[in-house]
Amino acid sequence: MLRYFVTAQENIPPELGFQLYGRSHLLWLVWTVILVTVLSLWYRRSDRQLRRKILLGVCVCMLAMDLIWDGILVATDQFSLNYLPLDLCGIAMFGELLTALRPGTIVDELCYCLFLPGAMMALLFPNWTPLPFWNYLYLRSYLLHGLLVAFPIMRMAGGDFRPDARKLPRCLGISLLLCVPVYAVDKALDQNFFFLNTPSEGSPLELFAQWFGNPGYLIGLPVLLGLVWLLLYFPQLVGWLRRAHRIE
Repeated sequence: MLRYFVTAQENIPPELGFQLYGRSHLLWLVWTVILVTVLSLWYRRSDRQLRRKILLGVCVCMLAMDLIWDGILVATDQFSLNYLPLDLCGIAMFGELLTALRPGTIVDELCYCLFLPGAMMALLFPNWTPLPFWNYLYLRSYLLHGLLVAFPIMRMAGGDFRPDARKLPRCLGISLLLCVPVYAVDKALDQNFFFLNTPSEGSPLELFAQWFGNPGYLIGLPVLLGLVWLLLYFPQLVGWLRRAHRIE
């Protein structure tokens, strides 16, 4: 049963994977909701000193899981360039660590408007479906993305962070700047970080690829991001509209 526990995804027989929105996928989504809820309640009821320890603990857990996986890949001669931490969630780990160490920067907003939806999309449309349950990367992927989601929600639940739509232009600029070196790495190393070369299988980007081809599907990235931001900042936008109406 543990034969493939430390096997990289590209070396797993295809018949051992799980089905998108099958029973195991849905159970992991439910477990993630429970994890986020428990951590948020714990964080909300904690004092400032314990809150800092919780945030750092979450970040250390994520980095440790990634380092252990990299060590396994190197030790078993399976490491390849696609395991570099250059995808959005890999960058998110370091962004959330920076926020835990130094809150109050623009990275706070990025944790909410970019890293949170990125991790949620990964959970809803995972690209690790070829993996079996008894695989380290399978377990690490669900746990890592669940913690990435939990981090900004905990801070919101504790009142330590409030979304500010006025910062979105800066966040958009930073997001575009991140795409430039990642795209260069993708082309130079023939990789697909940020899904800038091909859409993630089973994700909404595949629909854009059907409609607009490749690289036309890339138009779906700002479209989807805009829709996500509309949902994330909807309460604040409604508040602005109400205040504007009262002034008139």
